[in-house]
Formats: sequence, C-alpha cells, structure tokens
Amino acid sequence: MRSMKIDIAGEPPVDIFQDRGRYIGFSVASLGLALCGVLLAVYAIFFNAAPSETLETAALVLFVGPGLLFVYFAEKLQAYKRLTPQQAKELAEWARNHAEIATYCALVAKAGRLPILAEYEACEARADELSRDTPEKQG
Repeated sequence: MRSMKIDIAGEPPVDIFQDRGRYIGFSVASLGLALCGVLLAVYAIFFNAAPSETLETAALVLFVGPGLLFVYFAEKLQAYKRLTPQQAKELAEWARNHAEIATYCALVAKAGRLPILAEYEACEARADELSRDTPEKQG
C-alpha cells in the first residue's frame, strides 16, 4: 500500500479516497481478530479452562499480531479525517497569505469536497516553507 502524498503545487488527487475503504476493511478485520484473542484469554481466565500453553499462545498471537495491524491501518485512516474548526481557520488564513495554497483549496472546493487532514498537513508544511522563504527575500 502506498502512503498518501499530497502535492500542493499540482491539482488535488481525483482518486484520493480510493484506499480508504480498503483501510477500513483491514482495520475492522484486524480489530475483530484482536478481539477474538481477548475473548479467548477471558475464556481461559474466567471459565477455569485447564492450563494450556497452546491456548495461551493462540490468545497472544490473535491479540498481538492483529492488534499491530489495526494500529497501522487506523493510523493510515487518520489522513482522511475532517478538519476541526480551528484547522479550517488556519487553512483559510494560509490561503489568504499564499496564492499557491488558495489555488489548491479552490481546486478542492471545485471537486465538490472539503479538504482532509492529509491536505491540511501538506498545506501547513508548504505555508511554513513559504514563510521561511519570504523573510530571506525581503532581507
């Protein structure tokens, strides 16, 4: 799976949400397997199951492996979050100060959607770059 790369200088990706469904499916499946591991451990503890190394190993494997996968895919899903009101205000401020960000935001609006967190972070990085470059050119 590729990570989401946003290029503020270009046009917004048309297929930005193509991997989102896959990430949701993988995270739900891995969470389900991790919960099976927890349920297996609960069974072993509360229902007086005979001590079994196989049962303990199965519970641990079902919890740890899918748990790590869940964290990985849940982190990938963070890029698709909606912006908070504070983030939206900051993005609007950057758009007022930098034409490149304003153009990108206009293209996102033209596509009929709101900016997502990955785009906000890319705009933040670009605004920082532009702000660092501006004082050097003036001085």
